Amino acid sequence: MRLPLVTLALAATAMRLPAQDYHFSKVLPAGGTLEVSNISGKVDVTRAAGETAEVTVTKTVKRGDGNLVKAIMEETRAGMQVCTIYLNRDPNRHTCSGDNNDNSGSHDRFDVDMHYVVRVPLNAQLIVDDVNGTVTVTGAGSDAKIETVNGDVIFDGVGALSLETVNGKVIGKFERAAWEGTMHVSTVNGLIDLTFPASLSADVKGETVNGGVDSSFPITVEKGFGPKSFEGRIGSGGRRLDLETVNGGISLHKQ
Repeated sequence: MRLPLVTLALAATAMRLPAQDYHFSKVLPAGGTLEVSNISGKVDVTRAAGETAEVTVTKTVKRGDGNLVKAIMEETRAGMQVCTIYLNRDPNRHTCSGDNNDNSGSHDRFDVDMHYVVRVPLNAQLIVDDVNGTVTVTGAGSDAKIETVNGDVIFDGVGALSLETVNGKVIGKFERAAWEGTMHVSTVNGLIDLTFPASLSADVKGETVNGGVDSSFPITVEKGFGPKSFEGRIGSGGRRLDLETVNGGISLHKQ
């Protein structure tokens, strides 16, 4: 049976659900914290022009009931948190704290992509926690903590406290070696590729299981330098840099 053209047009329209945007903003003085928590979708971060943090979240419903997924903002003692929440367990939920665990045992109920576009002030601390998505950060300050599970971490900024993923690579480029204490960089299935200014000084420890180690910085060896692991000092040492991967190589580049 041949369907009328109008019926076919309506069916096609129903399959393409329009994206929905959420917008959040807050003035963050120096030392304030912007925390972003996503579940499915990439996170793109750039530097804000002033002291106002801005977060835009675009929701795209691929399958199922998109009303079960939303983005919300909470004001915290340190600043602000913007997060993705699932409402399938609690339809009245209005906080970032709660259970986001799947779709009541089935992954067929909904599939919703939440794309975060973030602008963070230079002197604010940035914390990003994603599950399924690549996190790209450009122009962040020295206190960034970036984590995802299934996706890459791509970082370009002053410095960071941690850059971590499980299934993906970590690529970092640093304006200055400006972090305090220890910067931890890790993945399980992926490479680590970091670029620093030529003036870098750090105590460095690196380890890989299935991959090699390469450095354009001279390293004063303190504990056995080999094809799989090393521990030593770059320049005069001081701050710590811990690098760890399982299936992938480690590369340190000089700007």
